[in-house]
Amino acid sequence: MSEERKPTVYLVDSENVNDAWIALATHMEEDDEILVFYTEKSPHMSYEKVIELTRVSDRPVRWIKCVEGNNALDFQLVTELGARVATEPDCDFVIVSNDNGFDAAVKYWVSRNIAVRRMKSVDCRQFARTSKEKKAREEKKKRKEQPVYVPEPEEEILAAVEQEEAPVFLPDIERLSRSIQMTKLTLFHDAFVCMYDQEIGDEIYYYMKEHRQELGHLSDNYLPKRKARVKNYFNVALDHAGSDGTEADAVMEIYNHMDEPKKNLQKLNVEAVKKFGQEQGSSYYKVLKKHIKIMSKL
Repeated sequence: MSEERKPTVYLVDSENVNDAWIALATHMEEDDEILVFYTEKSPHMSYEKVIELTRVSDRPVRWIKCVEGNNALDFQLVTELGARVATEPDCDFVIVSNDNGFDAAVKYWVSRNIAVRRMKSVDCRQFARTSKEKKAREEKKKRKEQPVYVPEPEEEILAAVEQEEAPVFLPDIERLSRSIQMTKLTLFHDAFVCMYDQEIGDEIYYYMKEHRQELGHLSDNYLPKRKARVKNYFNVALDHAGSDGTEADAVMEIYNHMDEPKKNLQKLNVEAVKKFGQEQGSSYYKVLKKHIKIMSKL
């Protein structure tokens, strides 16, 4: 007999993971709960994300406004974690943050046999993808258990089209189609490898290759001006890195006014730190450094 599933409590560091956590709300179980810790420094959500969240408005999402200060949100999140462990020790607890500073708290509780782990922003998207695939398998299994009906060929084709679910990464393809021509599948592949990993990058590449005709309409999204393409790509990269995108325009000003930025990475770092401070400037630089080769090809 399989072990009974325990409710999961997600504690979201919104200053760090942007709005990637919304993927959890879309696919969480009914007995799960999300606690979103936020301050005035937390990145603003796009209209698309707000709409996505309202579609699952019945899910238990609790908003916790934090007192501001140096690492203040982190301390309040960990305090709430301790309080919840005391009252609900049988739950699974997940800290949603790219900040590995939380790993000390994770180790503390794990050593006391409490189920606590950390999930990065990229893991949220992977979670949504896995959950969707699991749901599809369960629905397929249910259909197999139902009485078999053999449709006419025309009905079969129509049903296949209607029942095929769009992959969870389709919004990413649509956003990147504004920056990358649909004929350049290799560049899409390299971009997704940087944003996810090799395995997911390969999967998206083969999906796009197989569905090239169906995705052809996305060619209309392609932005005519290179600066606009680079800016759009950088915003997508920031989202995937869980970085604050509120100063993306200012970062792009530094990038656009620099001769051959790919060859002047150190100067990019210096300028970013000078303008935004050590912590925020370095976070922008890390994203630029990881994606600059692709940005140079847009």
